[in-house]
Amino acid sequence: MPKVTQAHLDARRDQILQAAIKVFAERGFAKTLMADIVRATGLSTGAVYRYFPSKEDLVLAAVVGRDGERETGGFPPESAAELLRRLIGYVTPPDGTAHARFVSMIWGDAAVTPSLAAVARERHEALQQHLTSLLEAQRAPEAQDRPEPEDAVAQVALAALVGYAALVATDTPVDTDGFLRVLERMVSERHEPTAGPVPGPAPASAPPPPSQ
Repeated sequence: MPKVTQAHLDARRDQILQAAIKVFAERGFAKTLMADIVRATGLSTGAVYRYFPSKEDLVLAAVVGRDGERETGGFPPESAAELLRRLIGYVTPPDGTAHARFVSMIWGDAAVTPSLAAVARERHEALQQHLTSLLEAQRAPEAQDRPEPEDAVAQVALAALVGYAALVATDTPVDTDGFLRVLERMVSERHEPTAGPVPGPAPASAPPPPSQ
């Protein structure tokens, strides 16, 4: 019997995960059965359960998926603006609609599912720390006096992306280009010096006293 390579096992696991995400996006977590996922994969029941013994295992594994890291693990070298463009691309219609629905369901269910909340929070915090480090690296010395700390800017930017995914998931009209421009401007300003006050006209000199 030929030996099964790790690459083959990883590809099979990813196949199951992608099928599960698609079904979850269409039916929701509560209405999805393991049988639905098995059918979507085209594999046998035993093959699916070999990788994921339960639906909860599948949900938790899917949450750890696409969050800005490459499939090979680790964040690629990129700027803060490039990271945000990549993240918003994952949930931009039409190709990203299913993933946007999945992201929205994760945060909705996490509010009442502690195990899911723990995983979602861990992944979100890792992404926020990464974005914070990018912002700190690109901050110019002349901009050190900005009042907002980098971690606050990263938190606001990522929260905005979660909200963007919710808009896409509910078919709410959203100006993707405009949304991204605002996000990019918010993070790009971190490496620009703070503008000083605009000087006004010089005050007029006092008139000489009248001659006696």
